Amino acid sequence: MNSNTGIYVLRENLIQFYKRQEFLLLSVFRFAVSLAVLLLLRGHLGIHGPAGAALNSTLLNVILALVCSLLPTGFSAGIIGLVLVWDLYRLSLEATAICAALILVCLLVYFRFSPRDTMILLLMPVAYALNLHYLVPLLAGLMFGPGAAVAVLFGLLFTKYVLLVEGSLPVLAAPAGGLALTGERLIANFRLLVDGMVNDKSLVILAAALAAAAIAVCFTRRLAIEYAWVIAITVGCILELIILLAGDMRYGTEIDLAHVFLGIVISFMLAQIVRFFTFNVDYLRIENVQFEDEDYYYYVKAVPKVMVYSSDPEDDEFDPPSGEDDAEDYEG
Repeated sequence: MNSNTGIYVLRENLIQFYKRQEFLLLSVFRFAVSLAVLLLLRGHLGIHGPAGAALNSTLLNVILALVCSLLPTGFSAGIIGLVLVWDLYRLSLEATAICAALILVCLLVYFRFSPRDTMILLLMPVAYALNLHYLVPLLAGLMFGPGAAVAVLFGLLFTKYVLLVEGSLPVLAAPAGGLALTGERLIANFRLLVDGMVNDKSLVILAAALAAAAIAVCFTRRLAIEYAWVIAITVGCILELIILLAGDMRYGTEIDLAHVFLGIVISFMLAQIVRFFTFNVDYLRIENVQFEDEDYYYYVKAVPKVMVYSSDPEDDEFDPPSGEDDAEDYEG
């Protein structure tokens, strides 16, 4: 570990800095994610609305992002949801109704009971735009429970829905087949949007891959085995690739293999960086502890964290190791 002392010192310094500036850093993170989502909405939907609309203003988007940065993640998602509904309302009544129904289902079914996973929902459109949506289920499985797979699915669903509406605007905005703005045309537009989501095989395959990866990562990283988190990330990436390839061969979705492979490889490396800062233990110093009381014998497998201490006692921000107090129970 001597050759890696520098990186471990940097890790501990960054962790201590985060602990001291946690509120500020989390606010900056929420601001960045919120602003990115708002700009994506403007790029895909806002530009198609009336010229000079307020939500097309970069300044207003920055102000909304600042408000989101000061609020809990659930309220931030609510504000962005209202922006999405308003953007759709200016373009298509049918698209607005379907989106409002999806948001209502999202609130009632899941996020009403697990608001901490809301950040996964907000991260998905940003990650999708960067071809890093394969990373989101890995982080969800590492940081949250298996239920986070639902947040991944909702994030993907809203992302794909926005892209579907944007691609369908020529039909939604103009009479189709000579139909006027009547109930018949409204039904035709509803059917167009619903069929576009249900019959999109690539969406179904991608949703299955991301949800399966999130669940697999969550359960694998809890196993009582060495390098469980590393194995969990690897399993998640391989599972994503296998499901996407199998779906492509079965339904002929014609996915871009180079694009998919590059995204998964980058996601794997980023997930390993997250693992390094959130769960970094020294498997070479595993301790098996045995003790007993009046009724039971206890066998505990303890894995100590990787800790680096300054050679100068005055600069040392960390207490020296003290046996069992520095040993962390294994995640299983």
